[in-house]
Amino acid sequence: MKITTFSELTIDGCMTLGHGLSSKALFDFYGAELRQWFHGERAAHDAIMVGAGTVRADNPELTVRHVIGRNPLRVIPTNDGNIPAGSHILSDGLPTLFAVPQTLPHAVRDRLTAHLGVSLMDCGETVVDLKEVAKRLSARGVGSLMVEGGSRLLHGLFAAGLVNRIVIKHIPVISGAVDAPTYLAAYAGSLGMALSRWQVVDWRLIGGIGVSIYEPLKGTPE
Repeated sequence: MKITTFSELTIDGCMTLGHGLSSKALFDFYGAELRQWFHGERAAHDAIMVGAGTVRADNPELTVRHVIGRNPLRVIPTNDGNIPAGSHILSDGLPTLFAVPQTLPHAVRDRLTAHLGVSLMDCGETVVDLKEVAKRLSARGVGSLMVEGGSRLLHGLFAAGLVNRIVIKHIPVISGAVDAPTYLAAYAGSLGMALSRWQVVDWRLIGGIGVSIYEPLKGTPE
């Protein structure tokens, strides 16, 4: 399975305009051309992933809307199942898969699976094992996974050596917020990350926004 991360970054390297703010504010700087390209990328992938924190902060739909195409399977890793009942991913009935630890309480499991389209996948004993998630998704026939998660999920994926491709949309604003999350912010208990080298394989302007695409430098570990 090929995993590609998609992120928005301001000129000063922030993923939002401030601490606790939704990344959706950066979408306001998109034009129609970039929205169509981005949603075309969603349609081209078998599955799409964000973390539970992004669900709580942004309430994303994770569907294809600006082009004609299929909706990818939505995959959400969560250690505690803390997903607001009013979230789009619980209320619209579209297929959504939560990757959870084996120790997730039955009451939480029942609350999530009571929603149409929702299923659970055990991956890890007490916390979600992202390598196991990738393995299980591949076994289900998922060949391509698009990740739109925040810095915590991205850090976990890179630390586990799971990322095959990086796409960054360079938003031409300066956040100026010293507490805004950066691209790969570590967190308490996060795994260490070894040096990895990447090469630019594509660079383009889409609707006036720069988009850079990276893949691992050949001959080096991811």
